[in-house]
Amino acid sequence: MIHVPRGPAPASLSGTTSAGHKETEAAIDKVVKAPNRIPVPPYNYKAYKGADVVDALRTLFHKKCAYCEFNYAAGGPEDVEHFRPKGAVVIDEKMVKPGYYWLAADWDNLLPSCMDCNRKRTKVFDDKSVGMSGKANLFPVDDEAMRWRDHAQPNTEQALLLDPCVDQPLEHLEFLPQGGVRALSSKGDASIKVYGLLREDLVIARALKETRVKAAIESALELTELMQLESDPKLKTRLRALAAKQLAEAKSHLEPREPYLAVARIVFNSYGLKP
Repeated sequence: MIHVPRGPAPASLSGTTSAGHKETEAAIDKVVKAPNRIPVPPYNYKAYKGADVVDALRTLFHKKCAYCEFNYAAGGPEDVEHFRPKGAVVIDEKMVKPGYYWLAADWDNLLPSCMDCNRKRTKVFDDKSVGMSGKANLFPVDDEAMRWRDHAQPNTEQALLLDPCVDQPLEHLEFLPQGGVRALSSKGDASIKVYGLLREDLVIARALKETRVKAAIESALELTELMQLESDPKLKTRLRALAAKQLAEAKSHLEPREPYLAVARIVFNSYGLKP
């Protein structure tokens, strides 16, 4: 997970005449008028699925999952994920309605997610254990009494999940050798568990990224050392070119579209190289 500054809202979610604004007003009206403030049937949210919303999220995150950095472009459709769940939220292991209905069409509440990070289902983890992970309707907060439950109230809750557009993930997560990740805070701990950042296949993929970046850097360093020791001008020039080629290969892993960019940056830092 890396920090990604939030860009401007797409047209369908921007302004008082937008589809998103109109839908939000309608959803609020339905909740306010419903018995016990539980809309029956649930409101049919559509604005967040707009083509311009999907395109904006794909552009913002370079077609990668906001949570695990898996590049979903060639592997399957992404979920347009509500950071704060729109329809219901799990509180004390019970599904409670309504959720954050007033944020269903809020650009700042939308993120692209791979299915494994967003959908709660059985996963295999790096320690070979089998269990459930996936955000779904989970949204843990630091103090349940302070949860933001109403559109008319100010937000006083402290989220326990990392939002890559708000937080600096590397202040809360430490990416370890061989694809592991360790929590540095309560936010980091909850995010690892809820998003399933220690899924076995994900750990393997991050480890492979680390190996590839290290191999390219090591090759560039070795060729540079040989070049410095070489006295033959032609061979020296050849070795310099090969070293530059290997360094370029390593730097290609720092392209924004590349998966597991956090790992690549950490490897560069470990060699004293600027990402």
